[in-house]
Amino acid sequence: MRHMTNEYGNTIKVIEHIMLTNLWEYYMIEAPDANGIAFALVVGHEIEMGSVSIHEIEPYIMSRSTDLDDLMPAPQWQWLHVYPKDTGVVSA
Repeated sequence: MRHMTNEYGNTIKVIEHIMLTNLWEYYMIEAPDANGIAFALVVGHEIEMGSVSIHEIEPYIMSRSTDLDDLMPAPQWQWLHVYPKDTGVVSA
C-alpha cells in the first residue's frame, strides 16, 4: 500500500495496481466488495476515479500486483513518502 497525491492536495491510498491488455491502468483504492465492485483511479483515455467491476476486467488483466515499490505513480500524481512508518510524518 502506498499513498499518492495530486497538485490539488487530494490524497489516495493505493492498495493494488492492475494493467489491462489495452494498457489502461487501475490504481485500486479499495478491495472489491462481495459483487466484485471496487473504487479506483483509472488511467485510460482520461484520468478519473470511479467504480470498476473486477469481473468485467478480469479477462483483460495482463498485470496485477500489490507490490507498488517500483511502480511509477499515475500521470499528474506523485507518491508520498512516510518517514518513519509509524509517525505519520508525510512528505512528497
